[in-house]
Amino acid sequence: MDINNLLGSLFQYNSNWNIILVIIAGCSVLSFAIFIERFLHLRRSEIDTNQFIIDLRKSINDGNIVAAIQICETTRGTIANIVKAGLMKHNRSKEQIENAMEISGLIEIAQLEKNAKMLSIIAHIAPLIGLLGTVLGFIQAFSEMRASGLVDISATRIGEAMEYALVTTAAGLVVAIPSVLAYNYIVSRIEGFVLEIQTTSSEIVDLLIHREEEMTY
Repeated sequence: MDINNLLGSLFQYNSNWNIILVIIAGCSVLSFAIFIERFLHLRRSEIDTNQFIIDLRKSINDGNIVAAIQICETTRGTIANIVKAGLMKHNRSKEQIENAMEISGLIEIAQLEKNAKMLSIIAHIAPLIGLLGTVLGFIQAFSEMRASGLVDISATRIGEAMEYALVTTAAGLVVAIPSVLAYNYIVSRIEGFVLEIQTTSSEIVDLLIHREEEMTY
């Protein structure tokens, strides 16, 4: 089979269900779905950190670690889960408490980052898919010119092929640009979580160690 005929059958620019545009549309839907899912997950993971620490400080200073753990279980969220891991090791050394919180932190951060990388992948491949459509459109346009000859060239058909070529590139960029913005937004939110995790964990470790030192003396 001639290569041009094969390309034409797979990527026909005047087809109602052009495969290139269908793929780009699929990328758009997937990107939007991932962003909404990550956005809602990050919203659920947020807590009032200041109030959370105030409540924990009172329970820890009173020596009521069980109540502190219950506060974490009631609050839930990323930071609460990490702090709970440290509270479970409250009677261990500082290094063991920090290790427990660090391991829990890695797990929680992995949950925050889940699927976010897909946004970056879509942002990179969508323009490439559009460019592929552009190249195929030009191939079809030149194929029309070669098959028709200079005398019988159809300006309409050549124009359709050129239009299709440019539309696919534009479609790829339309998907890629919001995907880049969405990915960077999610990453910035995650970085904010990481900073909050570090400061909160450090404060809880200091509270636990200070309490243990007071009990020793």
